[in-house]
Amino acid sequence: MFKSLLSKALLLLPFVASSALAEPMVWLAKDSQRQFVLLGSIHAGKQNFYPLPQAFLDYWPQADGLVVEANILQPSDFSIDRNIPTSATLLDSQDKDTLADIAKEAGLPFLSLIHSPPWLAAVNLQMAMATQAGLNPEQGIDVVLLQRAQAKNIPILELESISQQLALMENLPDHGKDLLLTTIHDWDEMQSQLSCLISAWKAGDHKHLLSLFEESQYSEVTDEKLIFERNRNWAQQLVNKPTYQRGTYLVVVGGLHLLGEQGVPALLEQQGLTVKLLTEGKKAQCK
Repeated sequence: MFKSLLSKALLLLPFVASSALAEPMVWLAKDSQRQFVLLGSIHAGKQNFYPLPQAFLDYWPQADGLVVEANILQPSDFSIDRNIPTSATLLDSQDKDTLADIAKEAGLPFLSLIHSPPWLAAVNLQMAMATQAGLNPEQGIDVVLLQRAQAKNIPILELESISQQLALMENLPDHGKDLLLTTIHDWDEMQSQLSCLISAWKAGDHKHLLSLFEESQYSEVTDEKLIFERNRNWAQQLVNKPTYQRGTYLVVVGGLHLLGEQGVPALLEQQGLTVKLLTEGKKAQCK
């Protein structure tokens, strides 16, 4: 869940110096000359997500840069390719009926979804689900940290650009049809997973997060494009790019990119960095 959400947000939330009520996972990966402090993001949030773990905030005074998937606060000039087949073209009649039912439940116009590329319809549905769950893109972890970095004049470094992310979505198999079908066929289950995802993230329940991650797989090809290929690319950048050869960098990417043997922390460890979990989690209160 939330593997593909592309968030836009504007609001800066206050940072509070008191201890966090929850302990989302924070990793430290380092060698003799640099260190990366990694925090998994949920791209839409709530006020009670904050303050973030002190284990992460402690590194702000010495940070040489905030590393994000993409700087979503930066104006960008991009447009969706209108030549890509729409959901109306790629879905069969039964799936169109299902989409119409889910659109009504999500409070979104069916005609807008059916005439969008499948990946975009899926993203809009997932964001509507998040909104119904009380999450707000303007309170997403990425946005809060980007705003704070701007206020503190901390350099913001991108692992990707918005244009690259758009191209990624447009070039998914069947333009994200698998993404959309999974969203509409598993709508009720995904709503339940979302609630549990939030609880597990806040509690730092690594085992439960990993279980949710494994349960929410798309097709093998889609997962490779959306997650694993990007993880490898990001780890290679952090290890090999001249920008990151010395200093302290705060790395904030979607939380599910940090899990498992193909997650960014594991990949950095494979590249010779020492990796440890800085926070202590607890069992999430969800099924």
